[in-house]
Amino acid sequence: MKSIQSKLYRMMTGAVMAVLMVCAAFMISTPLVAGATTIPPTPTVSSNVSGWETRDPDAQINDSDRSIAYILIIDHINSMKARYDLTDESLRKIDEIFYQANVYIANTTMTVRQLQAYVVTVETNLDSVPGQTIPSSTSGFLFLCNEVPVTSARYGQPTTLTLALINLGKEGVTDVVITPTVSTKVSEWPFVIQTATDARMVAALPAADSVEQSYALRQEVSWDFVVAADAMTGTYPLTFHVKYYRNGGVEETDLTTYVNITGAPESGTLESLTPITGNTSTPRIIVTGFSTDPAEVYAGDTFNLTIDVQNTSSQTAVSNIQFDLAAAQAGDDKDTTYEAFLPTSGSATIYVDRIVPGATTQISIEMTARSDLAQKPYVIEVKANYEDELFNKYQAESNLSIPVKQNARVDTGEADVLPGSIAVGGSTNIMFSVYNMGKTTLYNVQVTFEGDTISGGNTFIGKIEPGATGNVDAMVDGIAPTMDEGYITAVVSYEDEAGNVSTLEKEIMLYVYEESYDAFDDFYYDPMMEEGGDMDGGGLAIGWIIAIIAAVVVVIVVIIVIIVRKKKKKKADLLKDLEDIESLDD
Repeated sequence: MKSIQSKLYRMMTGAVMAVLMVCAAFMISTPLVAGATTIPPTPTVSSNVSGWETRDPDAQINDSDRSIAYILIIDHINSMKARYDLTDESLRKIDEIFYQANVYIANTTMTVRQLQAYVVTVETNLDSVPGQTIPSSTSGFLFLCNEVPVTSARYGQPTTLTLALINLGKEGVTDVVITPTVSTKVSEWPFVIQTATDARMVAALPAADSVEQSYALRQEVSWDFVVAADAMTGTYPLTFHVKYYRNGGVEETDLTTYVNITGAPESGTLESLTPITGNTSTPRIIVTGFSTDPAEVYAGDTFNLTIDVQNTSSQTAVSNIQFDLAAAQAGDDKDTTYEAFLPTSGSATIYVDRIVPGATTQISIEMTARSDLAQKPYVIEVKANYEDELFNKYQAESNLSIPVKQNARVDTGEADVLPGSIAVGGSTNIMFSVYNMGKTTLYNVQVTFEGDTISGGNTFIGKIEPGATGNVDAMVDGIAPTMDEGYITAVVSYEDEAGNVSTLEKEIMLYVYEESYDAFDDFYYDPMMEEGGDMDGGGLAIGWIIAIIAAVVVVIVVIIVIIVRKKKKKKADLLKDLEDIESLDD
């Protein structure tokens, strides 16, 4: 029985080799035994499998000949494992035979003819291993032999993939259903996923009497795919699941073919993908920059925040990325704290499907700055949860700082002008208050007075905190008589935290007149002078009386100003004492 099995299997091996040679003659892709798990040989070795037919049988073997021998023996072992249920003892003996053959082939000088004979001997020894049971349900007779392999499919372009199925068995199969094994990972499936299932059916694959006939009876199925825009460059192994009827029963297996893809430059290559282990670097996501629209954010404004994030790994893509944005807490105590920025959509979570190695992408969110924020920078924490190609989970955190500005609100109180009118060369006292009604501190507050009739009065107040008051107490001089309605302008200037200067203008009524003593002549009357008399005989001239009265009025006004200023100074001293007492209590 074993001899029969060995003879039949050698016939099968010869058939397989014949198919390989036919496929190579048509410049087609490397065939694989259904159900076997093997690594496809490199193009150099693959092209030399059929090279034995052109080699001089008496020539000394080289490394390529040895590689062909290894491939044939490994294929034979894989075929045995696919066709038979082997015991552990049988597997141990198979490994021992393969080890001995490996050592012999590597260290023995022989001709090609001798090496071919030795491979047949090794296969015979493998077939004689005891402990084999009945053949398993997994078939070992379905092959792929593609006459037109896909070798130049490019990212973003359509392509046609054709599979040619060959039945090398002694029994026909029917109702063959071929379904591609699709993956959502671009490193495993380079095509755009269009449908959940994309199966093809072959009515029958009849048995043939010869290899040439089986090749003539092959059945082809095709798929029209579109290469994904983010496909990677490299050779993709594509697996197709096959289910069919044989001898009234259902059997199934997997067939694998290979396709060369030219991917997007920024997507990287399949060869660059390395497993993430403890000895390799961790793929990291970092924030490389951000911008706001509008560029300046004021309290109470709605703005769009755009964040640039980069996958710093040069080899590993990251996917299934969840970004969570958390704004800094504001408020005076734990009972009144709140987030400085609130997302307008209600959610501060952003999802990104994938970032290829070294690439940068942008995430955006619309947010509103609370209207009661103080003018200062506020921090937003960006947390990223993501996975690598092997579904290892990672987490990264970054911070960004957004400056918030407050519109300054400045007002002034009623101005006190004493006296309300002055002569040219005279002076008056102007007093009023400057109120900071906003949420931002005013810096370098100062007041200047403008007008054609006055000069002087410049006053420096300094810093005014939010809600505080600054006082102006200035003396201005009259330099020219008033020729208009009698208004002068007080200009209040101040700076924000960035040094930007703003101004507020306030109009103040002040009349400046030019003093003239010629007017007194109209009121002066001295009858003694008219009659040649002297001053001793006459009364006091009316002009002098008016001048005396005016002088008295000026003195009274000066006294009132002095009294008022003393009262204000006393009040200011009392307020300062109260502040000092309160500061001591604190």
